[in-house]
Amino acid sequence: MSNQDYRLDLPVPVGGEDLPIPVTDNAPQQEPAKDKAFLEWHNYASQRHIRDLAFDPVRGDLWLATGGGVLHWLPGFDRFTRYTSEHGLPGNSVMAVAVDGSGQVWAAHEHFGLYYLKNDIWRPYTILGEVKVSCLTTDSTGWLWVGTTNGIYAINSTDRKPVIELPPAGFPPRAIASLLHSRQNAVAKENDIWLCNAQGVYHYHNSSWVRSTDSVQPDILTLALQGKNLWLGTFRGLVRIDLTTNQPHKIDTMPSREITTLAPYSQGVWAACGEQVGLATETGWTPLGDKQLNSTITSLAASDEQVWIGTHDGLWRGGKEGMHLHLTDTPPDVIGLPSPEHSPATFSNLVQALSVQQLQGRSILWIGTVRGLYRLDLFSETWRRYGQLGTQDNRAITTSTEQKTVWVASWSSGLHGLTQKNELQTAPDISEPILALATKNAQYWAVGLDGLYHYKDSVWVQVISSKELPVRGWLQAVAQGVTDHVCLGTSAGLLVYKLDTKQLTPVSGTLGSADVRSLLAIGRGESELLWVGTSQGLYVGNFSNWESVSELEKRTITALVWDSNASSLWVGTDRGLFRLLAVGNSWKIANEFHIHNSGLGANRVTALAISTGEDGETKLWVGTPCGLSCYTY
Repeated sequence: MSNQDYRLDLPVPVGGEDLPIPVTDNAPQQEPAKDKAFLEWHNYASQRHIRDLAFDPVRGDLWLATGGGVLHWLPGFDRFTRYTSEHGLPGNSVMAVAVDGSGQVWAAHEHFGLYYLKNDIWRPYTILGEVKVSCLTTDSTGWLWVGTTNGIYAINSTDRKPVIELPPAGFPPRAIASLLHSRQNAVAKENDIWLCNAQGVYHYHNSSWVRSTDSVQPDILTLALQGKNLWLGTFRGLVRIDLTTNQPHKIDTMPSREITTLAPYSQGVWAACGEQVGLATETGWTPLGDKQLNSTITSLAASDEQVWIGTHDGLWRGGKEGMHLHLTDTPPDVIGLPSPEHSPATFSNLVQALSVQQLQGRSILWIGTVRGLYRLDLFSETWRRYGQLGTQDNRAITTSTEQKTVWVASWSSGLHGLTQKNELQTAPDISEPILALATKNAQYWAVGLDGLYHYKDSVWVQVISSKELPVRGWLQAVAQGVTDHVCLGTSAGLLVYKLDTKQLTPVSGTLGSADVRSLLAIGRGESELLWVGTSQGLYVGNFSNWESVSELEKRTITALVWDSNASSLWVGTDRGLFRLLAVGNSWKIANEFHIHNSGLGANRVTALAISTGEDGETKLWVGTPCGLSCYTY
């Protein structure tokens, strides 16, 4: 592979692909989960954005809570298993993980609910309901402690009520989601509990929460108990409280930096101080080598000989030999990684655009994310990252009618055309950002904050500027009609642009002032239907007559795609995914999917695309803020 090819198109280490990344023979191997809660679903989500770590001292394995689900490193750390929404998690965004004294694994979703793993399927701990969990930890007895907005709970069984229920301490314990990393911890004596929240450090004493100081201490981010010491991580360093004397001692030998997370150790605590990890003891601070990480450190887990370090960009392990990046070497976590010493170009879980390119003998799924452009070969299931757009915020993708060019719209660098020869065409006369693209009948359209553009004679030409819009809004959706018109969705109404007369007029009625988010035109015999997704629901019509889909009222419609084989419409919203079928003269919901009844990565759908394989199976590709989900039917 030439250097130029490497820059343009970076493959990931899969099977017999041409590998620019050295992969040793003993690279970690993935072991699929033994069972799935939703067999028709599959998720592609990066699990390198780590939010929490839990070490199982009995089995010797490691659990990671990530923005793309739960990652389990098996004993010896040469094998791993991924868990995402199809395994029962309520979406892919997991905030906390813990292993109790019996070896039971627990996980907390970003927004609500506590879940436990049984036979490779995650199941809800229904006794607490959908309460928001802010942190998890275990005490010296092995009980699981759960900090929530409603109270503090100690749990020792998956099917029993909490053994201890304490009232909330005014504010919930600090949550990883707000980058104020905290732990609720219990000391050895039952009911002797410490926690920190937005008001400071609290101690549960004589059936009530008592703040450790009279003044508010919002700068305490995390705490840990070790021996007779209570360690406090603050914005300006580490403080040790001697619980026998209640005297504070600042660790002056370490930098005055933000302490983001702590892990108790027999000799003291491991602490993340800025971008550096070290061991703090009563006598001082010993950094773990000279290396400083280029990513926020979110969590630590200590074993006998090493410390595991969770960051926004992956997992590190540290010990006597120094620090080393610990990778799965499996997509989508590793895409075009130059070397372990550089910042990884990993898959971004915020999927913003999808398009299927049908080539001879294979199909390519193009994926636009907030941090780059990727493509997935649906036949060989191999990933590639398009290097020149590897860091771009890509908002829209469409494929040319002849399937030879893929147009990609970037927020910051405009519009680009990619050919099968890896050639990159940049449209020099089109202003960024471009928000939507449309293709039909060999016509290509693009809309952005600057206006409407038309691709004609191999040149993009602006046909309507934003100043010419008859409404006080901006363009955010476009659809080529079956007949001689283009539909334009704006934040302040639906517009129609006549190709023959060059006239731009708003439609009448409700849609004349609606916040239009998505558009889709489909042909039905000699006529056409236009689907209009707005921030207040979905409409269907043909300009002379509009019908609202009553079951989707008050929902924000974010994406639309038509399944021509099944004559059904897939609708992505801010609160789930829906399939519509024609029933008489109206459209009714045939299927509804959300994070509780499916393997959908998140309730908010950001993009949709459909592909059909040679076996006749249809795959619905669903972009979400928490990865790419696939539904096979």
